Amino acid sequence: MVKEMNNEYSLLMSVYYKERPEYLKRSVESVMEQTIVPSDFVIVCDGPLTEELDSVLKDLEQRFPVIHLIRLEKNSGLGIALNNGLEHVKYSIVMRMDSDDVCFKDRAEKELPLMEEYDLVGGWITEFENEEDNLIGTRKVPEHYKQIRKFAKSRSPFNHPSVMFKKEIVEKAGGYQHLLYLEDYYLWVRILKLTDKVYNIQEPLVNMRSGIAMRTRRGGKEYKKSLKTIRKFLLKSKMITIFGYLYLSIAHGVFLSLPLKTKEKLYKRVLRK
Repeated sequence: MVKEMNNEYSLLMSVYYKERPEYLKRSVESVMEQTIVPSDFVIVCDGPLTEELDSVLKDLEQRFPVIHLIRLEKNSGLGIALNNGLEHVKYSIVMRMDSDDVCFKDRAEKELPLMEEYDLVGGWITEFENEEDNLIGTRKVPEHYKQIRKFAKSRSPFNHPSVMFKKEIVEKAGGYQHLLYLEDYYLWVRILKLTDKVYNIQEPLVNMRSGIAMRTRRGGKEYKKSLKTIRKFLLKSKMITIFGYLYLSIAHGVFLSLPLKTKEKLYKRVLRK
């Protein structure tokens, strides 16, 4: 007798006041246009939003009854917002989605069957600038645990907007913790210490909004501090040696000091395919 797959899962999203209303609308609609839609859709409003965003959310709530909003009094950052949302999801299996990206129609259809075997599943992402068909790159990540763990020594081994995970493993790893721009990478490293039941689908699952504006945010003292925290944790976890730590310190320092145009070229030729 063939075992029937359970298609129930929660979708977790966070939105804050700087988001564009049309991007949020498109993102939510793309989730609800999937071949298997979420049975529970938690949107965390990370602090007060604009009238335009609230208007879009009100319309989306009316159109899609599975949506329910969690409102935080002040903007607390992505990690805190997502942890708050995790407390309100109804199902053990949780899909993540950012509020300005576009979900592929068959994403849940491809990820859900794998959740019977794995604790964390992700996939590749395509990146676009301005228009959805203006693709500027693909971020590919390795498939199996050993490759993923090796990749994690220098870069985030999962594309955050593409992941589906079991709530229990995230909670066991300590949940999301505030680390500017690197909350997800920090979480993946801690999860990799707990389980080898991780997997990346070798094709794109999400079309991610990207471009120069996003990349210019990656700099400054806070970002450097976050990178240092990651390096220290990788060393403490024995995922890298002291030589690996020194190499990453130099590589991060050099990369952050480069002009924006040079960074763009490196992204396209080395970090993206």
